[in-house]
Amino acid sequence: MKNLTFALFCLAFFACNDGTEMQSKIQDMEKQLADATAKSEAAATEQTTQPGLIHTVFFWLKADLTEEEKAAFLQGVQSLRSIKHIKACYIGPPAPTEERGVVDNSYSFALINHFDDVAGQDAYQVDPIHLKFVEDHKDKWTKVVVYDNLVTY
Repeated sequence: MKNLTFALFCLAFFACNDGTEMQSKIQDMEKQLADATAKSEAAATEQTTQPGLIHTVFFWLKADLTEEEKAAFLQGVQSLRSIKHIKACYIGPPAPTEERGVVDNSYSFALINHFDDVAGQDAYQVDPIHLKFVEDHKDKWTKVVVYDNLVTY
């Protein structure tokens, strides 16, 4: 921030003939910078605080699955993305993060879906694509854990 203020000062100094005009230019530029920063922060906050429901599913796959069965499972999970009620969908294995007592990386895959509301999640549960996924792949896992939470702030 200090470097930016100094740059604005230099720009105003060379662009202006007297101190009053220079001070006015500096104040204008600082206000523009503050406004741009506030808009950027507001946009970032808005982007990360969209209300809705987050549906997180953890799958523990059977240890003896073939590569073909694992690929079929992953393709099945990816098919869920086409369900119209899902706003955003993320799929992946555990991250190779630092081991800590509060972190459980024992699962095989996680599915995270963002819905507008509980009604969207309810519709997802009975969607034919979801029902087909469960029917086609329920024999591939030993355990499934679901966490649903509301996004309120």
